[in-house]
Amino acid sequence: MIAALLLLAGVVTQLGPSPLAAEGHAPDWQAIPVDDTGEGWIDGAWHDKATVEGRPAELVLMRMNLADSEGQPMVFDAIMAVDCGAQKIGMKESWLFLTRYGNNRRAPITTVAMDFADTPPSLGDLAILARACTGAKAEP
Repeated sequence: MIAALLLLAGVVTQLGPSPLAAEGHAPDWQAIPVDDTGEGWIDGAWHDKATVEGRPAELVLMRMNLADSEGQPMVFDAIMAVDCGAQKIGMKESWLFLTRYGNNRRAPITTVAMDFADTPPSLGDLAILARACTGAKAEP
């Protein structure tokens, strides 16, 4: 049933708060540019900090609705770690709503590889960096 609903534009944000956020969290999903085919949002109401690879990192919560490398639908939430000084991004946590790897479960991430951003940064990367490093609202 979720798969059928996700085919409708804009329904992804109606999945509600992320399972990665604290219970009772009220999300503020803001559209961001996505370079691949699909849609992406940043939760403007969620922010946290962590230490990754010995450096301070800002954390951003995202929701993505994309096609994976084999063209299969993929809907997931991710907490992205951002090293603002080095302009690096890594995936810290992920919740898979709909993927070929399984549905409605946390994805195991044991190491945060700070290699997510393209060189030069894509429009989506720039939106993540802006939100994490300056607090700027996401712009589609």
